[in-house]
Amino acid sequence: MLSADDLGIFLEVARRGRLTEAAKHLGLNHTTVGRHISRLERSVEQRLFHREQSGWRLTEAGLRLLGHAEAVEAAVSAAREDCLQTGQYLTGSIRLITPDGFGSYLLTPGLAQMRSAFPGLALEIVTANRHASLGTREFDLAVAIERPGTRAVSAHMLTEYELRLYASPAYLDGHRPIGSVEDVRGDDFIWYVDDALGGLTHETLFRAVPTARPVIQTNTIAGQISAARQGLGIAFLPTWIGDVTPGVQRVEGFDSAIPHSYWLLVPRNLTRLARIRAVARMVEDLVDQHTGLELATRASY
Repeated sequence: MLSADDLGIFLEVARRGRLTEAAKHLGLNHTTVGRHISRLERSVEQRLFHREQSGWRLTEAGLRLLGHAEAVEAAVSAAREDCLQTGQYLTGSIRLITPDGFGSYLLTPGLAQMRSAFPGLALEIVTANRHASLGTREFDLAVAIERPGTRAVSAHMLTEYELRLYASPAYLDGHRPIGSVEDVRGDDFIWYVDDALGGLTHETLFRAVPTARPVIQTNTIAGQISAARQGLGIAFLPTWIGDVTPGVQRVEGFDSAIPHSYWLLVPRNLTRLARIRAVARMVEDLVDQHTGLELATRASY
């Protein structure tokens, strides 16, 4: 007979990779944790971990059990949270992975609103510009600039936005009028490190401005704005950020834009959790409240 307690301890050892670390986190001694793992292995008649000096590593049987154990964990959490419907009583932690711009200019300014709504939740906001390499066990919610190809996550579009050209007022005052690609031939461009932001590669830049020379490359919006403010070149910035940022102004006569979108991702095994649904709604609300963005859809879970 499988025990939910045994499965919970199994998950902790699998996540920590060491028996002693799992025991410390659970508030148990390592002998007790080892006894639970041994009992679980007897129940499934399989060895679940390779016991190595470097740590405990899942066997093939352990890997097969992992998804089932996570489903049990999610179901137990969902049942508990369904009894605590209001935000004031939601507890636990939420890890939200987000691109730099969305995190710095939308989520972080909205933290006070989140904390007021959900005082019992601990929020972890992690900046990660690429989501393709992230496993679903590494986040509770994520914002991405591309829809993922995996079926392991529920994804819906939050909003569409554009990147347009910005520069410092002094840079533009000393520049001839800009109305076409030819007018920025020879200009220095501020852009992302190639392929470090998924869909925003050098190829994306060259499609918009074939003559662009990306001489300054940084993967933070703040870094790009700082470089543009110093007159070091022209930057493609999200309009919802660039239009309200002092020290840079939009190049009004240049029509070329780079269309993009933000997607909200939730691992499918977590969509029933009340705290996940609540924070997802809050992220949607922050987008909806921003004057430079328009909410595309709301999640149906």
